Amino acid sequence: MSILAKHIFKEFITLLLGVLVGIVVVYLCVEFLQKADRMIKHHATLLQVAKYFLYSTPNMITMSLPMATLIAALLAMGNLSRHNEIIAMRAGGASLVRIIAPLVAGGLLASVFGFINNEVIMPACMERANYIRLVEIEKKQQTVMFQQSRLWLRGPDNSIANIELISPNRNEMIGLNIYKLNPDFSVRERIKAEKLIWKDNAWRLNRSYTYTITGDTVRSRISDGEVYNILEKPDDLGMVVKDSEEMNFAEMRDYVNRLKKSGYESSKYEVQLHNKLAFPLASLLVVLISIPFSIQRVRSGGTGKGFAFAILIAFVYLTLMSIGESFGNSGVLPPFLAAWLANSIFATASLIVLHRMQKSM
Repeated sequence: MSILAKHIFKEFITLLLGVLVGIVVVYLCVEFLQKADRMIKHHATLLQVAKYFLYSTPNMITMSLPMATLIAALLAMGNLSRHNEIIAMRAGGASLVRIIAPLVAGGLLASVFGFINNEVIMPACMERANYIRLVEIEKKQQTVMFQQSRLWLRGPDNSIANIELISPNRNEMIGLNIYKLNPDFSVRERIKAEKLIWKDNAWRLNRSYTYTITGDTVRSRISDGEVYNILEKPDDLGMVVKDSEEMNFAEMRDYVNRLKKSGYESSKYEVQLHNKLAFPLASLLVVLISIPFSIQRVRSGGTGKGFAFAILIAFVYLTLMSIGESFGNSGVLPPFLAAWLANSIFATASLIVLHRMQKSM
């Protein structure tokens, strides 16, 4: 890497880290103010609060990284432009590609970090943060015994339940085998149910049979409509089922496939699946689209104009993302196109503007 490239890359990365820390600190303050009343209500200790927000930080970094990258790119190129360094570089024979390459490399590095954070760091940290909030702070009982492709939950009346899938709205559990145990852990009754549905403020068995074991005799009966309150309410499934930010790409893909096999509408989750790849790439795309504007328009406007323009670009990107998600959730666009709508538009616009800029300089 040349001295010129190192200079530009170092300035960009320094600005990126500083801006990212600043945004995350603001994010933390807002989150704390929103959750402070709830934590005080449950008498959370300072250590519990600190651990909760510490484990929530990777999610905040994910949401803040594209904006931080955008502001850093605008400020870096704006500084070079205002100080006439770009003119000096061009006069010295440096091509536009050579000048912007360190910024593109920095944007690519930010995107790679964002992807790694989404896949490895954030899911584990969000799972731990939710455990601290629900179990340690709100004192809810953790009922999950084992989780893999199925769930094992402790239930009432000395029972355990094996559940194949939980519906997206969390009002139905699908594919249940319930075992009611004697004090010596032998099975006294088994319930096989196609579904457990939340209805009339209770969990009720649907398409189910109960097998009662007495000695060597097994008696069966239909048990549809009977109450089996494995949890108090559907909201408690937040302790059992992972949210999308707690899943990596492979886990999300597996969940989508199981939803499809069970006949549930999966468009919303397919869009979220593709967003796990599309959103980290935003850091690179906002760098590309910010370069020509930062050179041409921020030159005379100072830092304030750079921040204002960053907010405008971020607003446009988030609007396009929201439109894409809405179209994907409603079935207007296929999930893949819906998730990549904003990136496609930004990538096309970036290439067009950069091409025109190259010809004019």
